[in-house]
Amino acid sequence: DYTARRVLTMEWIEGTKLTQIDKIQAQGIDATHLVEVGVECSLRQLLEHGFFHADPHPGNLLATPDGKLAYLDFGMMSIIEPYQRYGLIEAVVHLVNRDYEALAQDYVKLDFLTPDTDLTPIIPALSNVFNNALGASVAELNFKSITDQMSAMMYEFPFRVPAYYALIIRSMVSLEGIAIGINPNFKVLSKAYPYVAKRLLTDPSGELRTSLKDLLFKDGSFRWNRLENLLRNAKNSQDYDFEKVSSQAIDFLFSERGSFIRERLVDEIVKTIDLFGRKTWFNFSASIKQQVGLAVQEIPAELQAESQNLEHLTNIWHILRETPGFDPLKVLPLIPELIAKEETKEMGQKIANRLAQKIAARLIRNILLDGEMNDITAAKLLNPSK
Repeated sequence: DYTARRVLTMEWIEGTKLTQIDKIQAQGIDATHLVEVGVECSLRQLLEHGFFHADPHPGNLLATPDGKLAYLDFGMMSIIEPYQRYGLIEAVVHLVNRDYEALAQDYVKLDFLTPDTDLTPIIPALSNVFNNALGASVAELNFKSITDQMSAMMYEFPFRVPAYYALIIRSMVSLEGIAIGINPNFKVLSKAYPYVAKRLLTDPSGELRTSLKDLLFKDGSFRWNRLENLLRNAKNSQDYDFEKVSSQAIDFLFSERGSFIRERLVDEIVKTIDLFGRKTWFNFSASIKQQVGLAVQEIPAELQAESQNLEHLTNIWHILRETPGFDPLKVLPLIPELIAKEETKEMGQKIANRLAQKIAARLIRNILLDGEMNDITAAKLLNPSK
């Protein structure tokens, strides 16, 4: 009855348009939750499967009586290549972390800029466009407003808009319009990031493994704050599998490709143990001085700055404890197996050697410094005029 020569009817779906908020709520359905489902669904189509619905306007999205989201009209679909998917994930991560230099490189990867483009003047321009993106609600700064501001940049710099990107923007702007209609304070970027963080942590592709390494390491230092941010966001993703993530992390860490990370982790572990020892000694000596009535110096600025790593580690532990699926009892049986690995033994030896070198170097420096101070004091006593 519904199919004709020019119309193919595949299935009848009973539901309510997402613009009919009162009817949806009358059925006991949370319209905001459906929008969140729509955001993740679109992201999975786009970034996971590479085959996405390019026209998700209100007429093509229904709330079914059982509270599910139904897509209609698959006449406008589009394909996105794997390198484009990875590039978009990297771009979102760099945007969230305000890494505009890396974001400019992403635009080259995504074919917005040619490889020979001078990125020096583009980086501060990107900062001006995106700097407040995550601090505003969708109503204040959304995909459309960002696109409008980017359009102004494209007249100033040699940007070009790839065909695939136009359909992505159409799709996300349509979904965003529905979000604003239901909840003006809904943040599409904030809701999208947990999925992106989960992909970066769990995807085994070489491209995203490299991106994760670049994100977490800079100038030889591990950026614990970024790992904390990734874990906090990823645990809010609906299908985040902590056991899978930890298994993949262990496999990668002890693989040949993970040698760089093992080396950096050795440095970070040495710094953390050394910092803990120095803080413990400072607090102990300060306590003794207070008891005997001596003046106590303020904690050195160097120790205060380095203490941030310990704070991030503490925060990471709390995040892990709150993550669905995390069970310390499941980790314990893995410890003997990990300790027996040759890579672990090698890391242990390096940690012991570097700690010994640090302690010896500090001891020598302190002895020499004390000697210099004694010489200066003696010279002043012998020559008060100087």
